[in-house]
Order: sequence, then C-alpha cells, then structure tokens
Amino acid sequence: MRTNPLRIGNISSSQIHKIMGSPKPKQTYLSELRMMRKLKRPLTTETSAKPTSWGLLVEKLVFNTLGLEYSYNSDETIQHPDIDYWVGSPDGMTKDSVIDIKCPYTLKSFCELVEIIEKQDIEFFKAENPEYYWQLVSNSILTNKPFAELIVYCPYLEDLGVIRKMAQDVNAEDLYKYYWLANSTDEELPYILTDSDFKDLNIFKFEVPNSDKELLTETIKQIII
Repeated sequence: MRTNPLRIGNISSSQIHKIMGSPKPKQTYLSELRMMRKLKRPLTTETSAKPTSWGLLVEKLVFNTLGLEYSYNSDETIQHPDIDYWVGSPDGMTKDSVIDIKCPYTLKSFCELVEIIEKQDIEFFKAENPEYYWQLVSNSILTNKPFAELIVYCPYLEDLGVIRKMAQDVNAEDLYKYYWLANSTDEELPYILTDSDFKDLNIFKFEVPNSDKELLTETIKQIII
C-alpha cells in the first residue's frame, strides 16, 4: 500500500512527541523530515511486521464492538487548516472526541497501558506514555474535538478464532501481511483469560487541556522544515 503523500515530510500526530521531548530526538526527527521532502518518499518502506499487522487487523474488530457513535477514520489523513506541514490520521471519532486504539502485541505492553487507563489521570498518562498522549492531543486539535479517548484492547482466548478468520478473509493484496496470523496457534498470539483481573476492552476518555493544545501549537509554529 502506497504511503499517503500528505504524510511524507510532514509532522504527523504519531511522531509528534519527538518535538515535545529533548532537543536531540527533535532535531533528528526534523532532519529526517527534510530528507523525506527531498526524496519525495518515506525513508523506510512499510513492513508487514507481526505487531503492525496484528494491530491493523484487530483494531477493526474493536470497532465492531464499539457503539454506532464511533466512526472509523484511520485511512484518512487530516491536515491542519493553517499549518500545512502538520497532519494526523486518527483511528476514529465520535461527536465530541477523537480516539486512538492500541492493540499491543505483547501482554506486558497491554498491562502497562491498562494501568494508565485505570489511573484516569491525565498527568500520569502524559508522564508514563508521552508518545500516545501527544498523539491524541495533536489529533484533537486537527479534528477540533474537545475530548480524546485512549482505547486499549486484548482479545480473550475464545476470540482468537474470530481474529484468525478475519486474517483469512482479507483482500488478496493483503494476504501476505496476514498469512502468519491466519495460520497461527493460540500460544503465538496475545490473549487474556476471562477469569483474569483484566478485561478485554479498556477506555480512558478525557478532556484535552487547552494549555497542552496551545503549547503544542506554539511549538509547531516555531518549526521550520
């Protein structure tokens, strides 16, 4: 699948945490963006790595379990109305919120994200996982939504058969990405047990602080690519 041209050489929500951290990652990221602008293509090609293909497929299952108020938008890239080098591709939206779905490929990552959700604390979220926090802040600005939702999912053991069936039913052009998943065993995949202390679907909805929206916007305005 060819990369959306809007994502080539522009600051994206998924990588925006790099400009909100220490100077070295910020300068490295901006240097890479300049290279992409000259190349007119990504520095690396898209891969079919297991964590990536797992996340892309399973997030569609999550949308099937969410209410009708949720729309699926991950194939759409949104550009800031005034800053043309600022873009994002939110997983979905509701009337008042932008959402990001995480389907970790490791149980440790799943547990760590659920711990953030259980706190229901914005500052804890920002400190523990700035990558996902600033991604949501960015996408809330781009979509003009006052709220954001972090949604974290891991299937129950009995749901793995449904996921394998989904992997078998993808379009012919995507079969190479999901062949491994369609033919996987239970123990090759992340899952939780129904009697564990975790539930499969976990949601943290919060109002995005205006102070962080303003901080992010002002930081990006000062950048020259």
